[in-house]
Amino acid sequence: MQFKHPEILYALFLLIIPILIHLFQLRRFQKIAFTNVKFLKELELQTRKSSKLKKILILCSRLLLFTSLIIAFAQPYLGKSEEKRPTSTSIYLDNSYSMQARGKDGELLKRAIQDIIEGVSTLENLNLYTNDNVYENLSVKDLKNTLLSIKYHPVKTDLKSILLKIENNTKKKNTLNDIILISDFQNINIKNKINFDHLTNYYITQLSPLQISNISIDSIYISRQNNEAIQLTTRIKNSGNPKENISISLYNENLLAGKSSINLLKNATEKVIFNIPTTQKFNGKIKLEDNSLSFDNDFYFTIEKTKKINVTAIGIDNLFISKIYTKDEFKFTSTTLNNLDYNTLNSQHLLILNELESITPSLSNAVKGFIKNGGSLVIIPALNANLNTYNSFLTTLKIGSLTQKQNTELSVTTINFSHPLLKGVFEKQIKNFQYPTVKSYYLNNFNRASSILNFENGKSFISQISTNSGKIYCLTASLNTENSNFKSSPLIVPVFYNFGLYSIHPSQLYYTIGNTNTIEIVEQLKKDEVIHLTHKDYDYIPLQQITTNKITLTTKEKPSENGFTQAVNNGNILKNIAYNYQTEESNLSYIDTKTFFGDKPNITYTNNVNEAFTSSSTTHKINSLWQWFLALALLFLVIEILLLKFFKS
Repeated sequence: MQFKHPEILYALFLLIIPILIHLFQLRRFQKIAFTNVKFLKELELQTRKSSKLKKILILCSRLLLFTSLIIAFAQPYLGKSEEKRPTSTSIYLDNSYSMQARGKDGELLKRAIQDIIEGVSTLENLNLYTNDNVYENLSVKDLKNTLLSIKYHPVKTDLKSILLKIENNTKKKNTLNDIILISDFQNINIKNKINFDHLTNYYITQLSPLQISNISIDSIYISRQNNEAIQLTTRIKNSGNPKENISISLYNENLLAGKSSINLLKNATEKVIFNIPTTQKFNGKIKLEDNSLSFDNDFYFTIEKTKKINVTAIGIDNLFISKIYTKDEFKFTSTTLNNLDYNTLNSQHLLILNELESITPSLSNAVKGFIKNGGSLVIIPALNANLNTYNSFLTTLKIGSLTQKQNTELSVTTINFSHPLLKGVFEKQIKNFQYPTVKSYYLNNFNRASSILNFENGKSFISQISTNSGKIYCLTASLNTENSNFKSSPLIVPVFYNFGLYSIHPSQLYYTIGNTNTIEIVEQLKKDEVIHLTHKDYDYIPLQQITTNKITLTTKEKPSENGFTQAVNNGNILKNIAYNYQTEESNLSYIDTKTFFGDKPNITYTNNVNEAFTSSSTTHKINSLWQWFLALALLFLVIEILLLKFFKS
């Protein structure tokens, strides 16, 4: 037997007072003289014995009365002997979007909320944990109000992190803990091994949907692009049984821009392709029709209208280049090496070194910084190039070298149609065309190079060299009319045009909520100005780093809803940003909790929330005994009254 208020038991020492009063009672019998002394002496002896017995019985009844009252106020109960500390109940409720799945009684999250409200009425010291919030020391009423305000959260927290939070809070309060885990227990929710505390009781409730089937939009990307159209590829993923005639729609803002339908095999992924005009600003949304989870049926993206591309050609004869980079799409600058303004290089997208006889150290250092910042470079060697300065420059860029000049006439006969630079340029692979020729070329030893055009002997004429930042295109022959007729070839326009087109990095189509997103905005702000991210439902200032020509924004869990967000400064919209939910939750793959967590004495597995609360209440069921002791006190009071009234001395 244990006591809720054991300190009250010290009052038992006060029971010595009635005992002392009884022992030191000074009342004496009065003697009266009678003639028949023998008879009176016998009567006196009987009366004294009877009176003494009555007083002892009354004393015992009073002692038992007060003892029962004191013990009743100490609130005795029967429970587990090891539970010396108070017990609190911590509830983890998974409010991720996968809990939108429908069970037999509706959406898993909404049904769980109703069951918790019904099950917590007998509990105390309640704590509620969700994927985005912690609510501590809640009364039953507060818990119910909190549950009714819970919304879905786009980021599913690792279960080990949740349990660590609960453990830390429990240690601070020095309480025992019952932990009720309510989730669908997706595979992505269990990223780390979990070690359960043997002093804590765990009640694991795995909620399961009726149908493990879902269709989602996995990702979108630009698969092909030219000066007229952008080819947008959408990956549609099926988690479940085969589906037919799934409708896929493309919207620009609220206007329908395309529609398609696909059939999906079991657990298969298919691609849907849409074409978008290159010159059009596009705030897009891909929408599919699916009756399972709804959060992954919409996918947002943005394609900004292409700005003019800055191209600078450094050389003496840049006329043929200027005819390719026209004013409607490009901002072309022609300059000689002596007149080059190095301060303008950082604002360029494409830099063309057009048949410079030598590369100066100052130009080499400037171009190295230009490439490091993501710029694109085209190197056209001069007919009589100073290979020492060229190779010193190429070594600085860590891309290889030009070895020696070969005075051999060759034709350009091989086109790498699969190269990204030429992909989509030709409707079909051309084998017979007017081959351009060169009279001399340079052998090369380039690193990480992929050929775009090759000579008939297999040597490279134009190559792209991979770098960690910008793009580098190297030609191995002069385009001077004395050496080549490539300027009059039909190949020169698509090749050089795409040099410029692909020199600008398209902005990221979309960002994912919950990931660390870095967003660059090319803009100059005044002192003390900041960029706001705004939506119809929110307006906040993200983390931002401001440099001379751009602002870098960093976001993670905000915004919390998918859709379009605008980067705004002083009322001016600088950029439209598309956010989408994480796609991992769309895969309805769950763990087997009993297999994963194991069979342990302090873990109870339940199929529904009500069963979890019933098991928790049974484990900590306390048999209160104060009512019985109060009844005993009343009984002893009645006995004393009967003794005083009917016991004759």
